Amino acid sequence: MNLDRRLLAYLLDNRLALAITILAGALGGIFTIAQAHTLSLAINNVFINDDTLQGITPLLRTLLFIIAARALLTWLGEVSAKKLAVQIKTELRERLFAHIAKLGPAYTRGERTGELTAAAIDGIESLDAYFSQYIPQLALSAIIPFSILVFVFPLDPLSGAILFITAPLIPFFMILIGKAAEALTGKQYETLSRLSAHFLDSLQGLTTLKQFGQSKAHAKSIEKTSQEFSDITLSVLRVAFLSALALELIATLSTAIIAVEIGLRLLYYRIEFEQAFFLLVLAPEFYIPLRMLGTRFHSGMDGATAAKKIFSILEIESREKRVESSKSLSSHSSLLFENVSFTYPDNGTPALQNITFFSSLFILFFPL
Repeated sequence: MNLDRRLLAYLLDNRLALAITILAGALGGIFTIAQAHTLSLAINNVFINDDTLQGITPLLRTLLFIIAARALLTWLGEVSAKKLAVQIKTELRERLFAHIAKLGPAYTRGERTGELTAAAIDGIESLDAYFSQYIPQLALSAIIPFSILVFVFPLDPLSGAILFITAPLIPFFMILIGKAAEALTGKQYETLSRLSAHFLDSLQGLTTLKQFGQSKAHAKSIEKTSQEFSDITLSVLRVAFLSALALELIATLSTAIIAVEIGLRLLYYRIEFEQAFFLLVLAPEFYIPLRMLGTRFHSGMDGATAAKKIFSILEIESREKRVESSKSLSSHSSLLFENVSFTYPDNGTPALQNITFFSSLFILFFPL
């Protein structure tokens, strides 16, 4: 999924909330490493060094502090991410409503009300997952694994090399499967917009349909569109489950490779127990951000697809701008209009026809 520069521009306007979200996640990754180290040290002291509960009490207190700090950082990151999404959705919704009002009835009459409603309500709401989950996770999936590699490579180059080689497989399969999912998601959104427009038009014209005895035939039409939307949604879900299965399989096999090579070296006294246990605990944590990115990729894709429709509306030039770009200045103190007619663009019905009136304004702006 390509990052939309127009959506990224909203992130720059709310960079503080985004920075807090990413910083909280990055610090949580650092505390994850500290938690694995503290846990491995405590278990090593008990089972290898025959230490007592009193001897490892400081380590247990440190472990509790780290767990509490991770929970606090997770909460802070989620709150900040939700705030980021709410701010951007509010700004975008206000801008969209204001722009539709500027376009006026000449535009809304040529569009289906249900499609505009789907873009303004469901479309903008679908951006929540894009900003609160996908974008922060995109940064964390690079920061946290890199931080773990910085600690693992000096400690055990072999395990670090395995992590480094297997890590790109997850994004690769995510992109490979994501291309098919992106096309299906776009089709799903178009079908949803068409269904929304169809249903709203049906409600508005229900009386007319009843009068002409076409309500049953129209109900079958709605049922057909609903079934089409259901089939496309199931196709999207099938691709999403396939993607999740592939990512889980890669992460599980990669963790198993780490476990096997560490177990064999531990068996032949080529690695210390504390070091081996630390790597075993840390290996799954290395793949979690990448797996989460794959999961949130599909959630964010809905928002990215809806954004295309939203920005296509925002990029339509309003009539006020067209008038302003083509207006001319007249300094006549009075004007007489005779048999004036005007038709909106893309509309065959005249809004004014053969109008005659007299104006005494000192300055007039009117389109050529």
